[in-house]
Amino acid sequence: MEYSYSAKEIANYFLELSAKKDISPLKIQKLVYIAHGWHLALYGEPLVRDELAEAWEYGPVFPSIYHEFKRFGSGPILEPALAWTYYDFLEKWDSHIPRIKPDDERTVAFLNRIWELYGRFSAGELSAMTHEEGSPWSQMREKVGLIKNANIDNALIEKYYKDRLE
Repeated sequence: MEYSYSAKEIANYFLELSAKKDISPLKIQKLVYIAHGWHLALYGEPLVRDELAEAWEYGPVFPSIYHEFKRFGSGPILEPALAWTYYDFLEKWDSHIPRIKPDDERTVAFLNRIWELYGRFSAGELSAMTHEEGSPWSQMREKVGLIKNANIDNALIEKYYKDRLE
């Protein structure tokens, strides 16, 4: 069975894997982006389905993760991302912690492998990886110039990570 995930669900999974080690908003942002790229390359489908990564001035960003964790600055993230739902009939908002489906063995194994390979790197090291010349982020920044927060097409990300397989 194929599941659809939000950027927040993926971020929360990495937070759980970090076993309470300090993980900053920048590091979680880059881990989700790198996982998304490898998922596109290996499976031909996006890992994050609720939004596109954007080419911000200082790197690729999933806006929902940025806005969720920006309050932690460069310090460790102290709590998981939340998702909010409005119930018209109750006229009330309710929150929950978005999580990966535990029976989605393929995604769980994939994210565990990404953590195994990339979790040991610092936020700065991961950021440098996503900023390399020719990366989807650098290509978009060259293309759009001063236009802020342009979407990075998944096809561009997929090609970049597929090229890394060879």
